[in-house]
Formats: sequence, structure tokens, C-alpha cells
Amino acid sequence: MKILYIHQYFSARNGTTGTRSYEFSKYLVKQGHAVTMLTSNVFVKSLRPEKTHMLYDEYEIDGIRVVAIKNDYSNYMSYFKRILSFLKFMVLAIYVGLKLEKHDIVYATSTPLTVALPALIIKKIKKVPFVFEVRDLWPEAPIQIGAIKSPFLIKILRAFEKKTYQEASHIVALSPGMKEGVISTGINPNTVKMIPNCSDIDLFGKEINEQDKQVLINKYQLHGKFVVIHGGSMGVANGLDYIIKAAIELKKLGDRDVIFILTGDGKTKPYLEQMCKENNLDNVIFTGAVPRQEMPNLLAISDITITSFKNIPILATNSPNKFFDSLAASKPVIVNSNGWTRKIVEDYNIGYYVDPDHPIQLAQLLLEIKEKRDVLEEMGKRARKLAEEKFERIKLAKQVEQVLIDTLNKK
Repeated sequence: MKILYIHQYFSARNGTTGTRSYEFSKYLVKQGHAVTMLTSNVFVKSLRPEKTHMLYDEYEIDGIRVVAIKNDYSNYMSYFKRILSFLKFMVLAIYVGLKLEKHDIVYATSTPLTVALPALIIKKIKKVPFVFEVRDLWPEAPIQIGAIKSPFLIKILRAFEKKTYQEASHIVALSPGMKEGVISTGINPNTVKMIPNCSDIDLFGKEINEQDKQVLINKYQLHGKFVVIHGGSMGVANGLDYIIKAAIELKKLGDRDVIFILTGDGKTKPYLEQMCKENNLDNVIFTGAVPRQEMPNLLAISDITITSFKNIPILATNSPNKFFDSLAASKPVIVNSNGWTRKIVEDYNIGYYVDPDHPIQLAQLLLEIKEKRDVLEEMGKRARKLAEEKFERIKLAKQVEQVLIDTLNKK
């Protein structure tokens, strides 16, 4: 197959974000398929392009042809500037996508939802089937978060969402809740398949050198500490003030053992740092953005990880990369989202659920479990087993490949 894969925020392992589309594309290339990734240059601009054009650069990354549109984006941007960035990519992706040679199939992955329009237009003009991957339920997520308030805009976006689902030959949803959300718009359930985010058991399964661990322990002064890591973006949806409030509670309770390490970057980071400063916290460490290939070392020095989200119903459908990375790294997980990640944690006994509205609950849990490292170690072993059996990336990449093959066969 010749596959046109559209993902606005594609990144390889040298980047600081999730690599699902990279891992899947790499697998598809190994299976003999030709993959062209149509993306922005946000996470690839540090690499040297093979070819440079006025509107885009071309790269070859592990056999994947990457066509990267020049389009700036940052979580620090205002809402208005982010919308402009989405629209700019959408328009240029239509133009560049139509200029590219004809492919057998288009596979477009959100977010944002606007990536669907280039796919729809390429489908219509070049007469090729289109598969849509839903990573978040848009526009419902930004509506519930409060980022989109205009009734007129909400009406337009919901109509576009439904049209996208109707036009797609097949839909891939990243969680059971997302699948239900798609079906609730009137879509035939037989055209929707749940393929979750994956665990990279190779990247996070390698043996970490004790000397490398010691370097990080010395760097962050973690000797004798109980380390809790939250990795990834620091957006409004993550609700990371919850963790800072738990750190404040721990300080009030006189704890000197628990240390929170927050990796990544995002719009709320200055606010979180200010909270720490105002409360004189020395139990929270901000590392900044960490390349994905360096995350295994950091997770190796942790005792447990946390995956945090604001208490907003739509966020319970999430399928966060950091959660599946933790499983692959043999780490138990604390979740505060009352959705399918809570169900996984409790069904397989690989971590804990805490109420997202009561940070004192997180503080009390950490005081309780910091002395139970043997229990946590057993949870970590079960987490790794689950990653290998249910969420291994090659198994899930094969499922995506089969969706594409079946879609082409029905053409």
C-alpha cells in the first residue's frame, strides 16, 4: 500500500511528545508499505531536511517520507493564535497533499479535528478511501474545558465532526469511551474499532545502567526519597495544580520523603512554578521537556507515576501516552480520572485511583504507600505483563494495518 498519513504533530523519538504515528509508520514500512507522513515541522525542525521548499521541508526518518509544513505552534500560544495555527496547517495540508502523488489510502489522526478536512478533500478529488483516527473527542473536549464557548462555532464543529465520521470508510478510536462517543453521533458501530495507545516494551524494557540512574539521583538530590513522576504536557486539561496542592499538603504534614518530578512543558507551567514559589515547596522538581528516548532513565528512578487530568467528564475517555509508558517501564500508576484508565488500574491491580477534587487524598495515599515498596514492585511487574499482553505496539500496529487492508479490499 501507498499510505498518506496525516498527523499535525508527528514526532520521532528525538522529540518530546508521543510517537504513536512514528511507531506505526515504521512498522508499516517494515511490512513493505510506502508511508508519506504529512505533518507540521513542530517536532522535526531540529533535524536536517533532505529537501527544502517554500512551504514545507522533506525528511526521511527510518524509511518514512516526512513532508513537514512550516507552521509554528506552542502550548504557550493564546487560544486565538492556536486556532490560527490549526487553520494554517489545514489550508497548507490541503494544498501540499493535493500536490503529492496519488496514494492508495489516507489515514488521518486527530487532534485537532481540522486535520480531517485535508483528508476529506484529498479523498474526494483523488478518489481514495479515508480512515480517521480519533485521539480525543473533538469538539466535545475543548467545549467542556471551556476553550470553545460560541454556540455558533460549537454548532459548526459538531456538524463537521459528524460529517467526518460519515465520510470515513473506517474509524479508529483510542479508548472505549471515544468509541462510544463516535457511535453516539449515529455512526455504524461496525465501522469503529478501538485500538488504544501502545506500550513501547522495547524502549522502556531495556536494562538501565546503575551508573546512569545514579547520575540522575545525584542531579535531582533524590537519595532516600520516594519519587513520583508525571511526564508530558502541562496543559489546562492536565490539572497539574492538583499535584502541587498535594505537595503543599505533604509539607503541612511534615513529610520530607516524597518528591514530585514534573517533566514537560506547557501553558500552565509558569503558574505551577509560581504556586511552588509562593508556598516555598522543595518537594516539586520541574525538569523541562525531556526527549522521549531519555524517559526510560527517568522512569527507572521513580517509585510510582501519576497520570493527572482535570475533573471534566470528557477527559475520562482519555488514552494518555504517559500511562502506557509507565506500564512498559514496570511502574505502578496513580490515576485521578474516573474512566477506563481507572478500570485498568483496579482490574489488574497495577496502581491506585485518587479523587481529582481532593489532593489531600493523594497526599495521604503517598504517605501510606511509601513504606510499601515490595507491594509497589509487584504492581510494577503486573503492569509490565499487562503492557506485553494487551498494549504492545507491534500488536496494535498490526491491527491498524489490518484496518487499512480491509478498507482497501472493500473499495
